[in-house]
This record gives sequence, C-alpha cells and structure tokens, in this order.
Amino acid sequence: MKISELFMNIAKENSIDHFFGIPGSGVPLDLMDSGREIDLHFVNVAHESTAAIAAGAYGLLKESSGLSLAVKGVGAANLTGGIANAYFERMPVVGICETTPNYSYENEMVQHADHYAMMKSVTKKMLTISNDNPGETIRDAFSTSMENRQGPVLIDFPSDMGLVDVKDKLNSPSKPKKSKETNKSEIKKISEIINKSKKPVVIIGNDVKADNAIEESIKFAEKCGAGVISTMKSRGVFPENHERWVAVTTGFPSQNTKAGDLMLSSDLIILIGVDQMMTHTPWPENTLQTIEIISDSHFKTMSSDPIFTEIGNIKSTLNKLTKLIMNPGWKIQELLNISINLESRFKRPSNAIFATQDIFEISKELLPKEGLVYSETGAFITLLENTWKFDQPSKFFGTSGGRTMGLMIPSFIGGCLATDNSIPSIGIGADGSSLMRMGEFETINRCNLKWPIVIINDAAL
Repeated sequence: MKISELFMNIAKENSIDHFFGIPGSGVPLDLMDSGREIDLHFVNVAHESTAAIAAGAYGLLKESSGLSLAVKGVGAANLTGGIANAYFERMPVVGICETTPNYSYENEMVQHADHYAMMKSVTKKMLTISNDNPGETIRDAFSTSMENRQGPVLIDFPSDMGLVDVKDKLNSPSKPKKSKETNKSEIKKISEIINKSKKPVVIIGNDVKADNAIEESIKFAEKCGAGVISTMKSRGVFPENHERWVAVTTGFPSQNTKAGDLMLSSDLIILIGVDQMMTHTPWPENTLQTIEIISDSHFKTMSSDPIFTEIGNIKSTLNKLTKLIMNPGWKIQELLNISINLESRFKRPSNAIFATQDIFEISKELLPKEGLVYSETGAFITLLENTWKFDQPSKFFGTSGGRTMGLMIPSFIGGCLATDNSIPSIGIGADGSSLMRMGEFETINRCNLKWPIVIINDAAL
C-alpha cells in the first residue's frame, strides 16, 4: 500500500468523506487520487485558509478531525491563517502540507519554508511522515486533534514519500482520550463553600460536553440555586431557555451587560469545564471568589486565583457534588430581572424599515429545530448572543476565542458537506468578513449547497 493510500484509508476510518484545499503536483495529487478511489472527495476552495476552517467545522459535525491540504511554502503560509483561526476557535483539523524531501531540507529552493516554525504557536502538535510506521503518525494526528481542547495538528508530507510502499500495522479509528478521575479531591470543602454562598454563579464551558456531563451540569445548577452563564464556545451545552440561564460571557465582567451584572452581584463563581481562551482580558486577582472544576491539570480557566480547583472527570465530579449541596441561591425572578433591566439595549428600533432584529426573528421562525446556524464576528454579534438562544450543543457555529472575521462562509461550506446538505442551515455574516471570502461563492455553487446566507451591513447598525 502506498503512503498516500494509507493516509486516505485512515481518514476514511475517521468518518471523513471530504477534504479541503488547493491542488498541486506530487503529494497533493497522490492524496487526491487515493481519496477518489474510496469516495473521499477533494473540495477545491478559493484559498487555503478557507480549507482549514471548512475542515474544522466539518470535523466538529462529524465528531472527528477535518482534513485540509496545502502545497509547500506559500500554500502552507496561506493555510497557516486558517490553522490559526481553527486554533483560536478550538476546531479539530489535520493540516497536510507537502514539504521538501528530508535530504535537501536545509537548502533554499522554490516554495521551501520551515512549516514547523510557521505554525508552532497555533498547533497542538507537528509531525512528519516517514517510513517509520506512518500509520501510527497519521492516527496520532487525528487523535491529538480530537482530544479535549480540540485544535489543529500539522503533518508535513515530504514530496518523495507519497508513492512509497508501506504496511499498515494498525487498523482502528482514532479516538480522543477521555478525562480520568483523580485521587486527590476537595469535594467536601467545595460543597461547604457552595452551601454557604448566597448568590452562586455557574459558568459552563465546552469541556462539559466533552465529558458527557450536560445533564449533570443542569442538576448541579438547580441544586445550588445558581445563575448560569455560557462561554462563547459552549452555546447550547446548558439549555439557554432554562429558567436559570442568563447570558453568554466574553470574559471579565463589566457593568450593564447581562453576564457582567450577574457576576458582579455574585459571591461565588463556579467555572465548570471553562477554557481560558474564552476571555478577552485576563481576570485580575483578588476580585472574584472562584472555584474551578476541570478535567485535566493542564487546562486553565478564566480565573487567575481560584480558592479550589477540582481536577478529574467532570461528570463524576458533578455527580458527587450534587449529592452534597442544597442551596436556594438566586430566586428565578431575580435572574429574570437582570435580563429585563437590559432589554432596551436590544430592542428593535421603532423607526427602522428593516433591522437586524428582523433578520434574527425571521430566521428563527423559518429554521426548524434541528437547523444549524453559522456566524462570525461583526457589529451584530452581541445582539445575536443576547437574543438568540440555543438549547442543544452543536447547533450554533460562531466565533469564540478568535472573534474571527471571515469564519462564517468556510464554516458553512464544511458544515453543509459534513451533513450531506441534509440539515437546514443558515449563515449570518458581516460585510467586511464576506469580502474576505467572495471567491468561495463559486465553491458553494459548485458543491450545490442550497441553504441561505445573510450578509449584514455593519455600517448600518
């Protein structure tokens, strides 16, 4: 079996039916030919950065790692922009870059560049294909990308390796590692603090979904009487029509925002599976009393000085805590009042002929329950985060840690292909971001993606 064939077979094992990029000679053609033989289709996009983002959205919906492809040098440099977006948005992507053969790597030649140096700060891992068990290398890339706190992995593929014959030593799909329980625990002390709290707040992060702890987080929030906030990445992980859910947070609390007013009125903030990247600014020390519940000791939340950190499987931790806590906490009307007091900020302008609020309301009316929403940064994003609620995860694909421009159209392409264009979807983007991706309208047309895209003129808001 050729290494290019092995690569595509492993991608197929991981539920990949499409991969994205711009073609070139050598390894890219070898991979495209090998994919075609097993119905793994190459999607030619207008720019390599689109390939990485589309692959990331594709991976999220396939619960796998998407696949993107670039030629060496300038192609890899173009891919780096999309890889950076995928890194900040926590998207699972394997980026394949053709590279110069090892025997001439130190020479300066056409299209030769150090891809490792280029992508080091925005990838989880960087690997190079060789004769030494390439199957293990490829599977390692997929599993690393999919592991908790998902993100991009780079694979450099030397241009003289695509047609090399190898044997596959394994034959099993890559699976991300699950968090484990830890021996050291502060459960009892944490429960005592929660029970003494008058106004606890729970911030829900995306690791709650990764540890399959959604139901446990709901029971926990109800037992401790918390007001609940979601991070930008965890939309729908905690059902947003629940009576205790209040808002989406973008970082350290500020007054006259729903999340900020709730947090600043709180005497305890419990961060559950929260990703440090989901804040715009570092939280200053000695300002908020916080407790962290995280699945891995290497993970950091938004808090800089928690009084306790409980490390281990989040589902197990919440089950144990819920048995020990009982706190009336916030009254439901108190939580409602926080939203009511700020409703005027998001009210439709009475003199408008057509407003952004109309776009959202029409879209919500027409989009079925199973429908998907793709978005990006723009002047409208705060309005969307405060007026459109999601009750299930993986229904909203918007910008989080990157606050990324140019995100919606590539995500829309990847998401629609991941679902075989069978789930009604809508893309809502901004004018400046859309100008970055105008070439991809041809991709949308060629791929026969039929769902609507709405472009909002930010200057009119």
